[in-house]
Amino acid sequence: MASYIDAVIFGFFLSFSFGPIFFMLLETSITRGIKQAVFMDFGVIASDLVFFSLAYFGASKIATEENQPALFLLGGVILTAFSITSFINNAVKNKKVKKAKAVEETRLLKYVVKGFLLNIINVSYLVIWAGVIVWFGPKVEMSPVKIWTFFFVSVATYFGINILKFLLSSRLKSKLTDNVLFYIRQGLNILILIFGIVLVLKGL
Repeated sequence: MASYIDAVIFGFFLSFSFGPIFFMLLETSITRGIKQAVFMDFGVIASDLVFFSLAYFGASKIATEENQPALFLLGGVILTAFSITSFINNAVKNKKVKKAKAVEETRLLKYVVKGFLLNIINVSYLVIWAGVIVWFGPKVEMSPVKIWTFFFVSVATYFGINILKFLLSSRLKSKLTDNVLFYIRQGLNILILIFGIVLVLKGL
């Protein structure tokens, strides 16, 4: 039981890890809505599942110290390109009227994909999950059931705390003007650009 308290604590810290996805989820809950943020979070969790699976089945060898610079460089370039493209698109496009409900379902899937891609290019999470297995595995004699239970408890904690954050941040939406929302998005794009440049510099 004590082992899974570690999982809850880890999930708590994971939900407050200040990376691009942390700010993107909050921005989405404020400017788009809770439902959109939740679907984006589903994408993030799916990418965590991919990372954890890779780490568990040994593919984390690609994240060795020797290979990390190239992985950071690749992730940084993608993040930088994404932020610049998003910044330009946000600046160019005019505010559009809400589209029909039929389109909304497709748009929700777009948030899942966006969350997945934004998280999957941050290779540091592969290193983190590999580290979790190295740290926690020996505690439970590398029991597959206990290791995967740790992962699911961590992710459930992470998701639950994120829901609370979305509920709190979405209350700001009614108090924000279109101009303020526009600047929030642009500010987020600049933050993602900074994260991308930092990753590039780590890879050089």
